[in-house]
Amino acid sequence: MTYLEFALKEKRLLSFAVSFTFFSSFGQTFLISLFVPFYLATFELTNTSFGMLYSAATLGSAFVLPYLGQWIDRIPLRQYSMAVAGGLLSAAVLMAISWHISVLLLSLFLLRLMGQGLSGHTAQTTMARFYDHQRGKALSISSMGFPIGEGILPVAVAGLLAVFHWRVTWGIIAAAIAFGLIPIIWKLIKKSRTVEEKEEKRRREKSTWESYKTILSDKRLFFVIPATLLPPFWVTGLFLYQVAAADQLGWTAGIIASAFIAFAAARITLGLITGPWVDRFSAQKIFPFFLIPMIIGLFIGAMYSQPWSAFIYMGLIGASLGMSGTIKSALWAEMFGTGMIGTVRSLFSSIMVFSTAMSPFLLGWWLDIGMTMPTILNIALYTTIAGAVLSLGLFYFDGGENGTSTP
Repeated sequence: MTYLEFALKEKRLLSFAVSFTFFSSFGQTFLISLFVPFYLATFELTNTSFGMLYSAATLGSAFVLPYLGQWIDRIPLRQYSMAVAGGLLSAAVLMAISWHISVLLLSLFLLRLMGQGLSGHTAQTTMARFYDHQRGKALSISSMGFPIGEGILPVAVAGLLAVFHWRVTWGIIAAAIAFGLIPIIWKLIKKSRTVEEKEEKRRREKSTWESYKTILSDKRLFFVIPATLLPPFWVTGLFLYQVAAADQLGWTAGIIASAFIAFAAARITLGLITGPWVDRFSAQKIFPFFLIPMIIGLFIGAMYSQPWSAFIYMGLIGASLGMSGTIKSALWAEMFGTGMIGTVRSLFSSIMVFSTAMSPFLLGWWLDIGMTMPTILNIALYTTIAGAVLSLGLFYFDGGENGTSTP
């Protein structure tokens, strides 16, 4: 089945997933960062104190994510998705009316939890669960909401902030969620024979603790976790500080901003290309190779200081992220089955959030003690190579039923 045939046949559920990945942008760092100057002025915060608030909100969401994320395995999809959308709406409303630093902290926590965490989790878990033979295509299409949001929303929000007060802008965002996302998912998610069959099967699956025991006892995790965590860890830290350290790389802030076009284009393109690969070869066979573009990109960024290197560096990192968005969700379904895919994704999403919360502190400390950005890129390069080599161990395992593994 071609992409077009699949998209037309499954347009309702695919539109549901793309809507959630798109609206997840309101909880992502790239969008929240546009409001930081206003938060500093309104609440009389320093960069350090806001950074502590943001890290606390992010880590708090990581603690809660496994518990809330696993409920997608246990309650109807419409009920779960409406709860997530309602939580995102509450976060936007709270941010618009925040009158105290404690309310700001709560708003940031809900944005990170419902936006960055559970919105993407809901979309990708749904795709991994409801599609078996076309899982790769479904995950690729649903992942398009991420780069579309990255390309459209910063410009739109920046335009709103140039005209309106930042609180009014959050009010407009809340209205978009209330009159856009919520009606869309209510209309698109209706009971169907497929959904009913999947949910009935899911209710017979293991309990949460049995699921965690199955997940953590799988020997393949040793080969999977490093490669899974390294891209978001390094991308978070490197992207946060690359403008401040642009002169060390021979680039300018304008060059880096332009290079994000290459990043978004490569992420979309490789995400779509990877879907059919997953359907044909399986995610487990492709997984060890998705870090190769990032490895080449880090090498070029570390070794070449010409302006052109920024575009190749960003494009190749975007390629790896585009591939990983499709491969990882499919891999969890192949390893552990679709019945507890929500529990698996929420657990590893929580671990990922913890790792990304550590990255800014580590890279900031390295820069403060005089380490250069090319040196940091070399460290990122060597660790990414190690993660890719370690992931080759997946070839020594055969996936059994319900995620069991046999050497």
